[in-house]
Formats: sequence, structure tokens, C-alpha cells
Amino acid sequence: MRTLSPRLAIATLALALIAAPVGGLPDAATAAPSVPFASADTGPSWSVAPADRALPDGTTETGRANFDYAVEPGAVIDDAFEIRNDGAAPLELQVYAADAFTTREGSIDLLPAGTPSTDAGAWISVAVPQVTLQPGETTAVPFRITVPADARPGDHPAGLISSTPTASDSATVQVDRRLGSRVYLRVEGDLTPSAAVSGMRVDYSGSWNPLAVGALDIVYTLENTGDTRVTAVSSVTAGGPFGLAGTSASEQLAEVLPGSAIEVRQRLDGVAALVWLSGAVQVLPEGVGLGGAALEPVDATFSFAAVPFVPLIVLIASAPVVLAIVLLVRTRHRRPAPVSD
Repeated sequence: MRTLSPRLAIATLALALIAAPVGGLPDAATAAPSVPFASADTGPSWSVAPADRALPDGTTETGRANFDYAVEPGAVIDDAFEIRNDGAAPLELQVYAADAFTTREGSIDLLPAGTPSTDAGAWISVAVPQVTLQPGETTAVPFRITVPADARPGDHPAGLISSTPTASDSATVQVDRRLGSRVYLRVEGDLTPSAAVSGMRVDYSGSWNPLAVGALDIVYTLENTGDTRVTAVSSVTAGGPFGLAGTSASEQLAEVLPGSAIEVRQRLDGVAALVWLSGAVQVLPEGVGLGGAALEPVDATFSFAAVPFVPLIVLIASAPVVLAIVLLVRTRHRRPAPVSD
């Protein structure tokens, strides 16, 4: 996960993004178009949303959850970012754009203030980099997106941010309260969505109770190696020799932006220690957005020893007793029968 440099000693307190839920399609967004950042009792309070937009056909687009565009290389887009002061005091905010990325934990974040953007965040210029709002006042900040003529086809995620950096009680820490809207920008052309799995680790945690079963903990990295947003379903199966006592589980993974990677952690319960366990992880990636489709599955297999230690210890401990009983029985059988008169 990208974080601010410790040498700058800056802590980002919060970042709220108005968009589709992580892993969901943007046209299935359920978030309200305007969400307050904080309450007036706890400090600055404001909300943001895409402004209403006039369309070429004379209609007006309202209630957008985020900014979503499909454009050609070299296109120029004009739009506006709406901010409302919901607090009881005047509010001064900085307004800027930044590249978006997926964190290792699977959430979508934006580059911190002061970190230069190299993709769509650098294509966005805001008309007013700073606004001051009176209580209850609303303003629309115009911005322009200039898509380079040589922009690669695919998704270029970014975000528009409003922030109010304030000094904390400690002189070495600055708190940056941020609230923003996602910008989904897809450049038309030949798309090559893809994903890769690497760094798989499998750990088995058993139990000292011989009647209990254990669990598998699977950790791996899912990287978006293509040029469109992707999500995936991860399925894990495991069992003993010849598929004995097999079990499985599936999980919907988070949306991963191009160039980002997430760390996937899955736990498979109900796995018995059957001396030797084997299984597989199958990741089913799927493109997100217009034209999204299932991609080629990514498979990774594993196998390892899972010895049932408690029964083994009991067997080793009882071996001398069993051996003594066997020898005693054999000795008795070898004694000659008594001769009668």
C-alpha cells in the first residue's frame, strides 16, 4: 500500500470516495451522489458530487455517482465538481486531481498531496485550486481533462479531491482531511485485460484434538497486468490422498486497477490432517466496465505433509506396550504342554 513518507510525518485521516462499491460495475453504483465528510460537531463538514452536466442533445445528466467517460485519444472533456459546506463555520478547501490505485488490502485510494501524478491525474486541470465556502454555500469547480493523442487504450483511473490540511496538536504531524469523487476514464482502442497470480503461500493449522479438523491459510498476490479494471472470483479446494475428505470455498475479490496488485488471504476450514494434503487455487478474472468479459482462469496447485501428530504420538507411546503384550503371548504359546502320568 502506498503511504506518505515518514520523513514528512503526514498522516491521512480519511478519504471518502463516491462511486460504485469496490468490485462492482460503475453503472451499478448505489452510493448517494453527495455524502457529508463529517459532522459540524466534530469539525469541518462538507460533501462533494459530480455537478449536473448538460449533454449535446439538450438534456441534463443528474445524480451521477462518479465521473465516467469513454473517449478517444486527444479528446478534451469539460465538467464540474460540486462542493457544499455542511458545517457551521466558513470552510477553505484545496481542490486538485490525482491518480487512483488499488491498495494491497483491496481498497481504492488516491495519491497523497504532493505526490506527482503520471496518468489521468496529470491530464486533469481544475479552474480553481482553492475555494472558500460560507456555511450552507455550494459551488461548482470547473475542470478540464485533456487526453494525450498518444494515450494508450484502456482504463485510466483518477479522482478529484477536496482537502483541508490542518496542523494537529503535535507539531510534527499534519492531518489531511480529504473527500473526493472517482474519475473513470476509458480510452478507446484494442484492450488487453489480464491478471497474474504470484507468491502463493499455504499454511496448515491443525489441532491437538485428534477428533478435530484444521484449517488452511492461503496467501497470494493478484496483479492486474492488463489495461482495464478487473475483478475475480477465487476458489480453493483441498483434500487428502485420492480426494479423501475434500473441501472447497469461493470468494469474490476486490476490483483491481491497472498496474495495481492486491494481497489475497483466504481461509479454508474443515481440513483434516490426512498425512498428505493437496489442492489448488483457481482465480477467475473478469474485466470491469463496458465490454467486460471473463478472462482465462489462472490455476496454481499446492501439496504438503499434514501429519496427525496426536494419533502419531499415541501410537509411538503405545508401541512398547503393544510389543510387550505380543511377546508375552508368543512366549506362552511356546511353553511345552505338561506330561500326564
